[in-house]
Amino acid sequence: MKTNKLTLLSLALLTTLILGVAFMVSQAQTEVKANVAWDPKYLTYDTTPPEPYNAEVWLTGGHKAQTEINATTILLEGLYSPSGTPYNAIHGPRLIIPFAGADVKAAIFLKLPSHMGILTPGTYRIPLEITGKLYTGETFRGDGVIVVTVPNPPPP
Repeated sequence: MKTNKLTLLSLALLTTLILGVAFMVSQAQTEVKANVAWDPKYLTYDTTPPEPYNAEVWLTGGHKAQTEINATTILLEGLYSPSGTPYNAIHGPRLIIPFAGADVKAAIFLKLPSHMGILTPGTYRIPLEITGKLYTGETFRGDGVIVVTVPNPPPP
């Protein structure tokens, strides 16, 4: 008798678990992959970054960045909003997103190797992520690399 009750209880818990997982999977939003190219692609860290620092974004899977991205949701590294209104690229279904040069440099700084607050000289490939939403509610995410040179400090 106890075996039957335990079996029924186990089946009820298993069914609840399976239904819960199925519900969560059905409610999960899809994420569209984005490609990002930075202009300029190279930056020497001790120089002033360009203003604006442009990111060229295009979407995969047949999505068109020019018409589907909700510009009010765009973020660089989850922190920084564009410094101006995104505009259509001349070639292809791509969107040019301007960011403040200081924001891009700050995002890079967080990813550069340092020791006790002093940046380590060298050349680094720093990926910066751009996220946001499409008008359909789907999210998009992509990153592009900026090659950053941290020069040697001048001698004392």
